Amino acid sequence: MDDVEHADASEEVEPVPTEALVDEDRDNMLEEMTLEQREEALKRSRWNVFMFLGIAVILFGFALFPMPFSADYQTSIGGAQATKDVGLIWGMPIPGDDITDVPVRVDIAVDQPPPTHSELVVFMIQTPDCTDNAALSDGQAEARNASSDHGFASSLGRVTAGSVEEFRFRIDPGQYCLIVKFLDINGKNADQAGAGTIEIDGRVWPNQAIAGLFGLTAIVLAALSFVGAQRHGNEVRAMKQPKETSVESTVLAAAGPSGPPAAGPSGPPAAGPSGPPKETDAPAADAEPAVLQEDEDGTTWLDAGNGYVHRRMPDGDFDQTIYVPNPDGAGFVPHEA
Repeated sequence: MDDVEHADASEEVEPVPTEALVDEDRDNMLEEMTLEQREEALKRSRWNVFMFLGIAVILFGFALFPMPFSADYQTSIGGAQATKDVGLIWGMPIPGDDITDVPVRVDIAVDQPPPTHSELVVFMIQTPDCTDNAALSDGQAEARNASSDHGFASSLGRVTAGSVEEFRFRIDPGQYCLIVKFLDINGKNADQAGAGTIEIDGRVWPNQAIAGLFGLTAIVLAALSFVGAQRHGNEVRAMKQPKETSVESTVLAAAGPSGPPAAGPSGPPAAGPSGPPKETDAPAADAEPAVLQEDEDGTTWLDAGNGYVHRRMPDGDFDQTIYVPNPDGAGFVPHEA
């Protein structure tokens, strides 16, 4: 018995969509807000605009701020080169060439290059151990084949003494080693004899993708807050301003009565006529228009007054055209408006 009653009760209760209630309640709350509540909401929206804009500026500052590093140029038996453990370069871990890759710039100030060199090359090898020669060698070969796991750049020719060579990379996040060396015409390390000092400076922008994404999000939130501030501002102005009256009411209120009402009659109404009306009291019949001219075909020209003339046809109908006397003095001509 209890189960049957419970089933009947569950069938009678119909679920109400929660989203509909939430939307209706929110709209009702916005419509029923008082002036003080509107002003408070306007103030919060304006503060949100400035807050999100400030956060966006800070995030973009992080995105544009580079992390510097440097490497020492060393000479060895095999030739002149520099190897630097750059360390961990963080970022968004999305493999492949895309917009989230980390920008790297390497500036090399050449005091005196080896005389036998044919080009200056730079490698960014992704490996956790910069002392593993096998991993470095394999990484250089893969970098020359345009592998997305490593970076490679070349001066594409000889460099001159006193020049500053700039190399740019876009790499995935990871542990990297920087290799800078001069190569001879055979692709081997150039002879170190006669080589001067070389300064190697690098910059990494690891926060560009992450901080840039959150900065754009903050810009969007600031824009939404600005729209909300505009809405609350319009409502506050509408509440503070009096309702506009109609044009008719404004005109009537401006005109108003020009003076006191005229005085009524001071005595009884005058007595009516004492007898029947006389013949002279009857209204006169409409006077016939004066005939100005009669033609042989029976057409009659009648004076309409104010200098205008009507034309009555022989059958008694009137011409719908208005005429005026001919300036030449002969007959009548149609009036031109």
